[in-house]
Amino acid sequence: MEPNEVRAIAKFILREMESQHSADLAHKWTGGTIKVIPGDPNTKEHEMSIDKLMHKVVMVRDNLRVLEQQINSNKELSDAEKLKYQNYITKCYGSMTSFNFLFYDEEDKF
Repeated sequence: MEPNEVRAIAKFILREMESQHSADLAHKWTGGTIKVIPGDPNTKEHEMSIDKLMHKVVMVRDNLRVLEQQINSNKELSDAEKLKYQNYITKCYGSMTSFNFLFYDEEDKF
């Protein structure tokens, strides 16, 4: 592959990833905070904005989608290997459904 082709593909992937990082937070969570209170009273609690949590969840979702595309388009993997890796991705999506309450639009959910 020529260097110009690699650059073109890299630019395309970057544009794709930038466009995928959008998902609206459900209005009731705007400006909200997540507070994690440890069971040990001698340990400090942790607080994070819901916007920051939402951003991280969306990043995981989008990176899983890119990984899925990379696996499916890989010519060196056998169909059995693709299926095996796809099953791991499906399990990750299943675990991420716990965060669906954050999303405003149904289509953004896992």
